[in-house]
Amino acid sequence: MKRFFKFGSLIAGGALSVLTAQSAEAAATAIQNIELNTTKTGMELLLSTKGGDTPQIFAVKRDNVLQADITNAQLALPRSKSYSKQNPVPTIESIQLETLNDNTVRLTIKGDDKAPIADLNKITGQGLLISLDTRPNAVPQPSELPEAIETVTDRTLLPAHIAQAETETDADAPEILVPSPEVIIDGNPVVAPTLNGAPPFLPQAVPPPVGDIAVSEVGAALDVIDLGTAERVPRLVLREATAREALSLLARAAGLNLAFTEAGAGDGAAAADTKVTLDIEDEPVQNVFNYVLQISGLEANRVGRTIFVGPRLPQAARNLTVRSVRVNQVDVATAVNFLVFMGAESAFADEQEIEVVESTIDGVGDDVEQIERTELETSVEILRADYQDSPPLLRGLQVIGDARTSSITLVGTPRQVEIATTQLVQLDLRRRQVAINLRVIDVNLSALERFDTSFSFGVDDTFASQGNGLLTLAFNNNPLNVARNFIAALEATITNGNSKIITDPTLIVQEGQDASVNLVEEVVNELTTDVTVDEGTIVTETEIELVDVGLTLAINVDRVDDNGFVSLSVAPTISAPGAPINFPASESFVTPISRRALSSGQIRVRDGQTLVLSGIIQDTDITSIRKVPILGDLPIIGALFRDTDTTTERQELIVLLTPQILDDSDESIYGYSYTPGEDVRELLGEDE
Repeated sequence: MKRFFKFGSLIAGGALSVLTAQSAEAAATAIQNIELNTTKTGMELLLSTKGGDTPQIFAVKRDNVLQADITNAQLALPRSKSYSKQNPVPTIESIQLETLNDNTVRLTIKGDDKAPIADLNKITGQGLLISLDTRPNAVPQPSELPEAIETVTDRTLLPAHIAQAETETDADAPEILVPSPEVIIDGNPVVAPTLNGAPPFLPQAVPPPVGDIAVSEVGAALDVIDLGTAERVPRLVLREATAREALSLLARAAGLNLAFTEAGAGDGAAAADTKVTLDIEDEPVQNVFNYVLQISGLEANRVGRTIFVGPRLPQAARNLTVRSVRVNQVDVATAVNFLVFMGAESAFADEQEIEVVESTIDGVGDDVEQIERTELETSVEILRADYQDSPPLLRGLQVIGDARTSSITLVGTPRQVEIATTQLVQLDLRRRQVAINLRVIDVNLSALERFDTSFSFGVDDTFASQGNGLLTLAFNNNPLNVARNFIAALEATITNGNSKIITDPTLIVQEGQDASVNLVEEVVNELTTDVTVDEGTIVTETEIELVDVGLTLAINVDRVDDNGFVSLSVAPTISAPGAPINFPASESFVTPISRRALSSGQIRVRDGQTLVLSGIIQDTDITSIRKVPILGDLPIIGALFRDTDTTTERQELIVLLTPQILDDSDESIYGYSYTPGEDVRELLGEDE
């Protein structure tokens, strides 16, 4: 990757001259011979050297290639200027040694599946020894550390009578005639770049940050029977009494009547004979009565001075409430399924088309005639959730949904209807909306003289930053400065005319929805001509296939959480037509389409933060040929009568995306505070 330094004075039109002093090159070591030796772990590569300083090796791995640059070295082989060996050992595809410059030799080792593990820093009496471990399970060897490290615990002060040693100066050091000048840009000295090591590991595992969660609570207690009395039980002891007897005793104590039925008991018939043991002292009669109902699982309803009790009360004896709820945001089917999961019951009608085949016989021995017809069959399916260990809360509640009116009807006890209504209110939330400002900038890299890189990589090294309201990608130590430099450089290119804003729309997208921007034009992708002869008449049919080419940008807003984060994905695609391919025989042609696409995946961006997408580069080569007729088509000498001009254009698209969460509350004034200008009012005819 090349690094480009951009100076503000150069953009303003000024000039900057820099004198550099060339340092004397160190004496290079000559590599005179290469030997390959097979070992138990792989192989050894011995580079026989002569003279010069000790060479230094800088290695890097890229996929299955190990590339090492040997500095202070020259390749001096007796018969060739380079060395190459194919498949020296298994798992090694090739070894190549070549001269990179006058003072550097490059060693390239290519493995079959992965780069080999090498020990490069071995200097022997014969030269430089490189060991390669080609075993499949080979791992890099850790660095050897000394067994003990000498340390100094206290400082030793020198006596006063001992003079401090003076720093010895090198009298023979040559005087530098032309020192390295100090580079100053806009009055600020430029600091030379420094190499920084990898950041240290974290001292311990750090979980990702979490945000606040909206919590709402609803009481789950069901209906209780109000006996209408404040009587208390001073002392009551029952041993293995049936629930019916205990309830009758408590009802008489409250001065009420009790009507018990076992009709419609079904599986709950055993509840009437449930044995209860009570040891009560100084407790209200109403509480004890409800305690017995809860532990026995019986249903009860008070009407006047009579309490109806049974395993499953008939509809006429139950305390039922019917309530219709109209939902605004949530789908009716989704809301009904949610209540079904909480224990309610529902039903829906399923209509299916069934093909019926009927066979009829026309006479004896005649053919069988089949008649096919379609019938519409309607079936009703019951929705019910049966849990194994936990009894559902809304068991006994009936739910009916109507998709046409977006209404849900609840039938059940007052407490069940109240719980279901509260849950529907919490489900019927508005989906948040996001106003996404989308700015697409076309940067002319040809004008910036950056043919071998992109604009974003030309500004500075790459890093990942979320500072200053900007989310971008680059590798650098100071994210904030690089973010500012990126925007400043981008604004400078627009001001100088090297970039232009293609589109700057603002899209309002709802949570969970998609939006797209298409800057395309239709081109003829394929033209097909069919020629047919019909009774001596030639009929020509031409079929044209059109396709859209240009910029297409698709945005998906997956989620907008309660902490101001927007999870979205962006997928820009750029396409361009190529040179048409003609088919003279059929008078048809095909236009190839070059397409480049990028999918960002899920990205979490804070409200108001800017996401920068770059690297969408398009290369265009235009070749124009001017020639003298007939003479320009001659072989060999025809080049003297032809003039070929090739123009290469390189452009990069940079996408700036800024989401802003809209406030849909009653206090929001979004969209109501716009004041049109004079030109807009004149266009709308408001001044008339």
